[in-house]
Amino acid sequence: MMHAFTIRLPEEYQRQGPEYPGIAFFQGEDQFATAFEREEGDPFVQQLNASRDHPMLQRREDYTEGQFGFIWLTEAELRGGPTAPPRDVRRQGKHCNDNEGPNAWDNPVAHGLVYRSDRNDPNAGKAPTEPEVDGYLSPDDFDGPAQPFTEWAAELSQADGHIGGTAFPAQGMPDGLTPFYLEFWDFEELNFGGGLCQLDLESDTFDWACS
Repeated sequence: MMHAFTIRLPEEYQRQGPEYPGIAFFQGEDQFATAFEREEGDPFVQQLNASRDHPMLQRREDYTEGQFGFIWLTEAELRGGPTAPPRDVRRQGKHCNDNEGPNAWDNPVAHGLVYRSDRNDPNAGKAPTEPEVDGYLSPDDFDGPAQPFTEWAAELSQADGHIGGTAFPAQGMPDGLTPFYLEFWDFEELNFGGGLCQLDLESDTFDWACS
């Protein structure tokens, strides 16, 4: 999988406890991959067989069987920054990227820093719902001056991503969102077809849709 981003979470979003203050998110697209024959003595196959999942890895699968995952990070892991993938032991011409998706050795863009900032969101701390329940305010207003959003939501909708609060799903609200979710657009090599993704840190809800 390709590493997409790592983020330190606000305290109330650290749903595995304070010993895991952040997450790293990864994207793969194995729905296009073709099965390969595991040849005896192939160093890549040996490396793959010896690999083990991170103990705090949580896998997610989309409706196309695309593979995603995120890892809850300790303070030491978070401070340590990105780590290199295992050594690339693929033989020349073997196990090449023929599946239209990223892999562990892809590094198409340099790492950059992203900073969290506060925003005035009337839905902060509320679970996104459709229709409105439990005090959640819809951002939609198709007749107002800021259509298709209310004036307060129009500004919020310009963010590339946010932690909790008002959701802006591209094609309908996913079921099961709690107040503890992330929403982010595709950026750099992270691909949601020009749309955005919701990743819930409390429930198993994971969804993305193209715009």
